[in-house]
Amino acid sequence: MEIYRYNELQPGVFRKPAVSIGIFDGVHRGHVSLLAHLRNVALIANAETVVVTLWPHPRMVLFPDKPIKLLTTLEEKLSLLEKQAIDKVVLIDFDQNFAQIPAQEFISKGLVGKLNMSHLVLGYDNHFGHNKEGRVDVVKQEAEKWGFRVVQLPPVFHGEEVISSTNIRLYLELGNIEKANELLGYPFFLKGKVIEGNRLGRTLNFPTANLQTETYKMLPRVGVYAVWVKVGSDSYPGMMNIGFRPTIQPHLKEKTLEVHLIHFEGDLYGREITVNFVKRIRDEIKFPSIADLQQQLEIDRAATLKILE
Repeated sequence: MEIYRYNELQPGVFRKPAVSIGIFDGVHRGHVSLLAHLRNVALIANAETVVVTLWPHPRMVLFPDKPIKLLTTLEEKLSLLEKQAIDKVVLIDFDQNFAQIPAQEFISKGLVGKLNMSHLVLGYDNHFGHNKEGRVDVVKQEAEKWGFRVVQLPPVFHGEEVISSTNIRLYLELGNIEKANELLGYPFFLKGKVIEGNRLGRTLNFPTANLQTETYKMLPRVGVYAVWVKVGSDSYPGMMNIGFRPTIQPHLKEKTLEVHLIHFEGDLYGREITVNFVKRIRDEIKFPSIADLQQQLEIDRAATLKILE
């Protein structure tokens, strides 16, 4: 998969591609269905597939006082798009200037002028351009003017529920990992570097890796989770705590991400790991004593192994 910056595009790079445009946060089952349709359109038209996406998320730029948490970082999103056999990705550096471009201008100068687009495949809720004026009716008028074909797909449902990034975020906020994973089509994950901690877990016989992630990355609800942890090419069962260590550090204000790898021996400091979430076990609790906490951790480990067996 080739990646291009929109502002650096040169004429002649694209050969009348089939294009889709969107945020694609999480590259979930709804996105996967749309991308499958895009590949089919391209196959019939003997064209290449191009995904146009924006970074950062427009809400980060337009509403910085109301930050949005994302299912995937840019690197993660691109990796998931590559798994969908997309030929090329065009990355738009979204800023206030780009936000002012009318939809018609973006279509004529960008999608047609720069990308030489022949087909446009849109999701059910897709809109772009200044003030979101690039609705499907506007796009169809431009399609007649510039000679490309456009199709808007219906939403993809899981049961009676629309699969969307918003709904997945809501389930993660509730700690409903199973439901979030069903809509994603894969386990929700956190990827990051293991950083130095206070090593308190070692004193409890439960050494933990402290994970550092991007500040805008979505975190599930505070609590204890059964997870699989990928270290290099190996995977280990694990139990992860997202929270504030109320028993050990009752005045801690900053949320921590700690994962105990079961059956693992070694040093993880400075290494990148991926934590795949399977199920929420319980709330984070302030215990009367360290001994009570340690006893609960033994129960949590047994529950984790049963879930992951």
